[in-house]
Amino acid sequence: MHGEQLRARLKADQVILNLSLSFYSPSLVEILGYSDVDTIFLDAEHGPFNEAQCEDLVRTADLAGKPVLIRVPNNEDHVILRYLDIGTTGLIIPRVTTADDARRAVAAVKYGPQGHRSFASPRAASYGLRESSTDYIARANRETVVIGLFEDIRGLENLPEILAVEGLDALIIGPYDLSFSMGHPAQPGHPEVQRVIDQVIAACRAAGKATGLPAGDATVARQHVERGCRIISLSFASFLVNATRDFSERIRKI
Repeated sequence: MHGEQLRARLKADQVILNLSLSFYSPSLVEILGYSDVDTIFLDAEHGPFNEAQCEDLVRTADLAGKPVLIRVPNNEDHVILRYLDIGTTGLIIPRVTTADDARRAVAAVKYGPQGHRSFASPRAASYGLRESSTDYIARANRETVVIGLFEDIRGLENLPEILAVEGLDALIIGPYDLSFSMGHPAQPGHPEVQRVIDQVIAACRAAGKATGLPAGDATVARQHVERGCRIISLSFASFLVNATRDFSERIRKI
């Protein structure tokens, strides 16, 4: 876990570059460990990851001291537990539409008395070799980051209550699913969708919690930062395609 360093950066209002992977590659995670990426984002909701594969990638990232965020398939205790026990820094919880959704996620992530996470000497506790169980539990509750995914317009009216949930560290906006919920399918750039996104960003900043958005390139990412976002998610596939296209255009100019 590397939650303290990530949470410190969020509290300092620093920009977090969150590079997402949707495929299994320990070698790539090892390479990213030497990059300027702040967090590695494993998409276990849409990507073909299982818990064992995520554990390999978390273990690789640990060697370089890189935090790992995992988007879990759903907001259920038994699902959340299995992704926590591999030692990930934090979880991104899908479909946080109500304060109850946020409370349920936090309770599943935290050990008692803050929550009801089950304990069974997971890998995250370093197999019991480096610290006592009580020390590990205190560290896990202190370090594990909980991020909600805001992707449904129905959550807008509940936003103040969601942001008031203790233990919820940030919200990442899912603009595509949000656009579907607003009747503008696959149109994240629609003016009405963008107005809602601005409302969410403003509410999060007022509550002292970071907001995130995906970006396809540096220009869009910079626009997100200027509008108040601090967690910028960039897919490795988009990054690679854009970088090779730019490189190709530059070397082929004669």
